[in-house]
Amino acid sequence: MDSARFLAPVALALAVMVTASEARAECIDQELAEKAAYKRRRRGRVPRDFVKAQRHELSVSGGYYVSDLFTATYVLGGSYTYHMTEDTAVEGAFWWTHAAADIVRAVEDGRAVTLRDTFAPVTFFSSLLLWYPFHGKLQLGGSVVHFDIHLDGGVGVVDSPTSRGVTGIGGLGFKFFAGQAVAFRVDIRDNVYQQQLLDQRFLVNDLQVTAGMSLFLPLGF
Repeated sequence: MDSARFLAPVALALAVMVTASEARAECIDQELAEKAAYKRRRRGRVPRDFVKAQRHELSVSGGYYVSDLFTATYVLGGSYTYHMTEDTAVEGAFWWTHAAADIVRAVEDGRAVTLRDTFAPVTFFSSLLLWYPFHGKLQLGGSVVHFDIHLDGGVGVVDSPTSRGVTGIGGLGFKFFAGQAVAFRVDIRDNVYQQQLLDQRFLVNDLQVTAGMSLFLPLGF
């Protein structure tokens, strides 16, 4: 009986100490969470709500095409991209430009040599792998814009009066996201292939810089 009277206050004291310790730990955790939230607000951190994984991207673009052997001109095209994950995607693209024949005469130092078609069309079909190594954001005015940087690599086919064959492709691109289904993109790509001109073959590096708009499907992802 005496032992029971002695143990009851001891058990009560232990229970009070455990409860106080848990309450103190909870207060510390809450304080740390509030500090972390405050730091995120100070840094302007906004949750990323644009999802690319398992979505289809349709793009139209246009820009500037710089040829090794011909005049620099415009280029137009479109692409379809399937995003397997947030960091990887596969893309098929079609591009159209043209070659200016007056540069051929300049290459031959004034010799009377011309192409059959002074407005020779050039088309590219490409298959690419896109890798997104960097996801970032920037603040424009009062809003935060999320963007991705991707590296491109793949192969394609070129069809023109002076070239018909395989081309290797490498490049760099940027995508700026607006809402949950629209993105603005900028791409810089280098097409490496063989071009035949006046019975001579050249290994050329044709550069294209394009800008365009993308629509991601499904819309309400």
